[in-house]
Amino acid sequence: MMAMQLLAQCVQKRFDVGETCGVEVVVQADEDVKPRDRIEFQFPNSWMVITGPSYTRELQGDKPDHPHFISVTTPEGAETRFALTIKPRHLNYPEGEVRHGRLVTAELVSGAIPAGTPIHIRYANTFAPYVAETDALWLRVNGQAPETEPVLTVIAGAHQCFRVIVPSYAVPGEDFDVFIVSLDRFENASSTVFEDERLTRTDGAVIAEHLRLSGSLRVRTRIDQDGVYRFRFRDTVSNAVKVAMGTRKLYWGDLHIHTKLSHDGQGTDPYVYAREVSALDFAGVSDHWEALGPEGYRRVTEWADQAHCPGAFVTVLGDERNSKELTGDHNIYFRDAETMARYRAIRTEGTEAPPNTFTRLQEADPSRVMLVPHHTGINWGELPQGGGIGRAIAWDVCDDRGLRPVMEIYSQHGQSELYDPQHLLAYEFNRMHNPERRANTSVPGPYYAQDYWMAGKRVGVIGSSDEHSGQGGRRHGGVAAVFAKTLTREEIFDGMLHRTCYATTGERILVEFAVDDLGTGSVGKRQRGDKLKITLNVWGTDTLLRVDLMRFRKGVDKTFRPVLSTAPRPERMDAMITFDDLVETSCLYYARIVQAPLTWPAMAWTSPIWIDIKEGQ
Repeated sequence: MMAMQLLAQCVQKRFDVGETCGVEVVVQADEDVKPRDRIEFQFPNSWMVITGPSYTRELQGDKPDHPHFISVTTPEGAETRFALTIKPRHLNYPEGEVRHGRLVTAELVSGAIPAGTPIHIRYANTFAPYVAETDALWLRVNGQAPETEPVLTVIAGAHQCFRVIVPSYAVPGEDFDVFIVSLDRFENASSTVFEDERLTRTDGAVIAEHLRLSGSLRVRTRIDQDGVYRFRFRDTVSNAVKVAMGTRKLYWGDLHIHTKLSHDGQGTDPYVYAREVSALDFAGVSDHWEALGPEGYRRVTEWADQAHCPGAFVTVLGDERNSKELTGDHNIYFRDAETMARYRAIRTEGTEAPPNTFTRLQEADPSRVMLVPHHTGINWGELPQGGGIGRAIAWDVCDDRGLRPVMEIYSQHGQSELYDPQHLLAYEFNRMHNPERRANTSVPGPYYAQDYWMAGKRVGVIGSSDEHSGQGGRRHGGVAAVFAKTLTREEIFDGMLHRTCYATTGERILVEFAVDDLGTGSVGKRQRGDKLKITLNVWGTDTLLRVDLMRFRKGVDKTFRPVLSTAPRPERMDAMITFDDLVETSCLYYARIVQAPLTWPAMAWTSPIWIDIKEGQ
């Protein structure tokens, strides 16, 4: 017996991002549909979230005039009736965790539908996603899939702002790209087309004329003379590029990107966005392990393999797994695909321990496996009661065996530098800038970077977004800056392993920080009374509001203190600072930068530099 043949198509195939709309899908079978036959369908997560990862649209089939109404009908006059059931199900991994996924089942309870009769599935009084992408509607009739899946395409909105991005370092005479992107209000590459445009440097040099910009554009250029340069497209100025011989390389990336493979995520092309909209050098999808399953891990690896191009764009493999032994939330990253395959978290029949438990990593090699804690002082919603710590991370409850060389000091959730619930970037406020407007809570206690450093933890910092739209590298999401010799997966991993990295809130703020000859993340030994020369050079992307050099002396200080704090005047984007200090005891330094706008400032934090006292003193 031949299987039922199905045709299915969306009446409206393209939708404007965020628009109020309805979706209609017409299904036709080449066989009669009889009582007790079932039509099952599930919309992508992007059509189920409200304005972010926390909240889900409430599908209903009872009130046609209310939001998110679902119906399944046949042409007027046909005496048929369907009974609808709606239940949670994660589309990628039905056995896994679920938040947004909703499986709708329409069972024919009366009447019969002759072969070829159109069956109308309607999703009314709803709105299009804020992510511009194409995704498929999952559809089955008695378990049979249509010949071609119906797809829903969301079109980006009109232009709202530009970004202009260049490498942080270049060699004289070396070609590099100036990347220009037009963004809509949701930070998709916009649908607006610009004609006859001009790209210049801020020193007046004309780089290109008669440019056409549709979404994003790369303009090839070179600079022959040493110096620090910026570029201008219309009124938007780029980050700084430092041109000099022998410069090291600084690469920018976002390692905390969730997609539709996560139970609370959306997004189908994470690496396309990272490369073609955010102009990142590296990126990592880190979907929740409990929503992945074998198929999810296969797709994560496939996406990474397809996008990976050493020297141009690098993908880093990992996932998010939050073992109870470590408290709080952690991502895990792997130096290579072989190591990921060995330690991936998949439930196996006959085992009692969950696959995300830290005991599974007892034999892991810290040079190949890395755990990165994030939003280390957060609790979702309100302050935990009864003396609990909520989702905060108590670092010392478990020996991590050196598997945590860095922490995520900033993400879209807010800053994890120190406990300060009134901070402009606190968990209480940071996501309130997003369409979702989600407020969380800072847990009082030793759960922040400064606390870990004062307790003797030698941990560096990165930024990454924890973005649940598949869109890494957005302007306020958080990015990691990693110094490395070359752009490879191994070099990026090793850069974090050795703490030669720093964090920003999303802007490409260039920071050079050193104590004597020790660079970011280093450990050095000095004698008491030795003089230290500290240099801090900053090239911002907007007016600098505050540059702080922070210090903590073991056995002397009870908290971090700024040994230098300045607001560069007249207002400018650059700061060149030198500072001399005397060694009294073991200590550490880090730099903190704040730049405009004041209402939602951009920031940067360096990994510390540690100074130990030489033995015998």
